[in-house]
Amino acid sequence: MSDKKILQSVVRAFSILELLDECGELGITEISEKLSLEKSTVFRTISTLKSLGYVVQNPSNSKYSNSYKLFEIGSNVARKTGLPKMAYPFMLDMSRITGEAVNLAVRDGSKALYISKIESTDTIKVCMNLGQTVPLYCTALGKSLIAFLPENSIRELLSNETFVQYTPNTMTDMEALLKDLEVVRKRGYSIDDEEHIKNIYCIGAPVFDASGSVIAALSIALPKFRFDENPKREELYSLVRDTARRFSCSLGWQGNVKSGAFG
Repeated sequence: MSDKKILQSVVRAFSILELLDECGELGITEISEKLSLEKSTVFRTISTLKSLGYVVQNPSNSKYSNSYKLFEIGSNVARKTGLPKMAYPFMLDMSRITGEAVNLAVRDGSKALYISKIESTDTIKVCMNLGQTVPLYCTALGKSLIAFLPENSIRELLSNETFVQYTPNTMTDMEALLKDLEVVRKRGYSIDDEEHIKNIYCIGAPVFDASGSVIAALSIALPKFRFDENPKREELYSLVRDTARRFSCSLGWQGNVKSGAFG
């Protein structure tokens, strides 16, 4: 493209977004030094990005980081360009092995949105509708979708969320949730043990894209009694985690995660 057709203001804006994507959180001076831009230019650009909702400012240290708006745009692109189709062979593997319901979801604001499913072959089954949204804080899919975000981003994302206690097992405390998400990061999968719906047990795992960001989550859902009676239930955790990893690799993921640990 001819240099005459390039708007330097747009180039600067995307340079800042890409830098924040790489570094996580930076102040005006840090951005200025890393991009060799005047502080006044950085301030004007980042103020514009903030007003448009693409950047957020941490009130405790005044530093800036990317918001979820770009993630939401990316998720919408993925949904429209065939993520369910790409996920289907991996979902089918889990379905054939377990006979249980298999689900694929992406984050939609502060909810998890079901975009694909394979129903259980059993007469007693767990049924979720495509297009249905569920909370992030008390579902296996939801936890996997947010576990690898920075803590301040998780707090911001759920700052306006009402932690409804759906069952006696539902976590309604942010600190308890953060501890649970730390476990999710270490083991690579999440659990919903009757937290959202009584008598339902779910295992979820994150799906990463080539950049190491979580773009979706896979899960299996089954009646709690069937999980408890399964002599190979421990193997279900590895199955979900490893299937999500294989799907991630097919999307270009090479094992690098942007936030948190993945053993």
